[in-house]
Amino acid sequence: MSSPAPPKDKRATSPWISIKNDLIAYAFMTPYLFLFIVFLLLPAAVGVYASFTKWGIIGQPKWIGLKNYDKLINSDLFIESLENTLYFVILAAIPLIVLGFLLALLVHQKLRGRNIARAIVFLPHVVSVAAVGIIFQWILERSSGLLNYYLGLLGVNPPINWLGEPDWAMPAIAITTIWWTVNGNMIIYLAGLQDIPEDLYEAAKIDGAGRWQELRYVTIPMLMPVNAFVIPLTVIACWRVFGQVFVMTRGGPQGATFTVAQFIYETAFVNFNMGLASAAGVILMLITLSFTVFQLRAMKVI
Repeated sequence: MSSPAPPKDKRATSPWISIKNDLIAYAFMTPYLFLFIVFLLLPAAVGVYASFTKWGIIGQPKWIGLKNYDKLINSDLFIESLENTLYFVILAAIPLIVLGFLLALLVHQKLRGRNIARAIVFLPHVVSVAAVGIIFQWILERSSGLLNYYLGLLGVNPPINWLGEPDWAMPAIAITTIWWTVNGNMIIYLAGLQDIPEDLYEAAKIDGAGRWQELRYVTIPMLMPVNAFVIPLTVIACWRVFGQVFVMTRGGPQGATFTVAQFIYETAFVNFNMGLASAAGVILMLITLSFTVFQLRAMKVI
């Protein structure tokens, strides 16, 4: 005869246990949800509403419908800022992703002093944008800058006017941004590399895979979830570039580095046109949101 089935634990199947667990989870989430709603969600909602109004900070907003968006579409300055920002995204986003991955591979190697190397590579990330901008203004200075000095030793003459020539200013901003923020992507990729089971590499070696095959068939596929996080985060950050541009060039020379974020800043806090600035912010949000959805769908994440 078969032994009788053990009695079911009614407590484990009680709906009250599930409700209690949910309440505990929401209780832990409450502080974050409060901050998220108060400092992010509500301001975003107010910004969307303000984009349909004429509002000069002082006084009551006046509803004007889509006039702000129509003005932006026909604004040469705004279109130029979009083109400049897109150019910066192309210059900076791809190196930030690729170099972040390569640096993570480098500091992931089991070598002596790798923890010190990780700390040194990550140090620029904690420097403020104002300090980074001032440092690179000196490094990129035409006559006495450190970069032109070493380029001169390599035979590059005459010295490049990095921040004074329209053709070179945005690449200079991109170089500054890459040096400053690539280590953030490195840390994320490093965490992903450390989560890859060693058994997969051992199985690949048994099958005769070399370093390149391990990278192609084990490392890169296992980092797809990390890419789904790093790529949108990097592109969104590049679309929102402001601090280093504001410190180093103020949008010059000849408007070559004038970005969408600077257009929003000057429209809101120099010209005091909050409605138009909010409309520009909504357009920037829609651009980044559209790219994120497209990229996640292309990676079959959603």
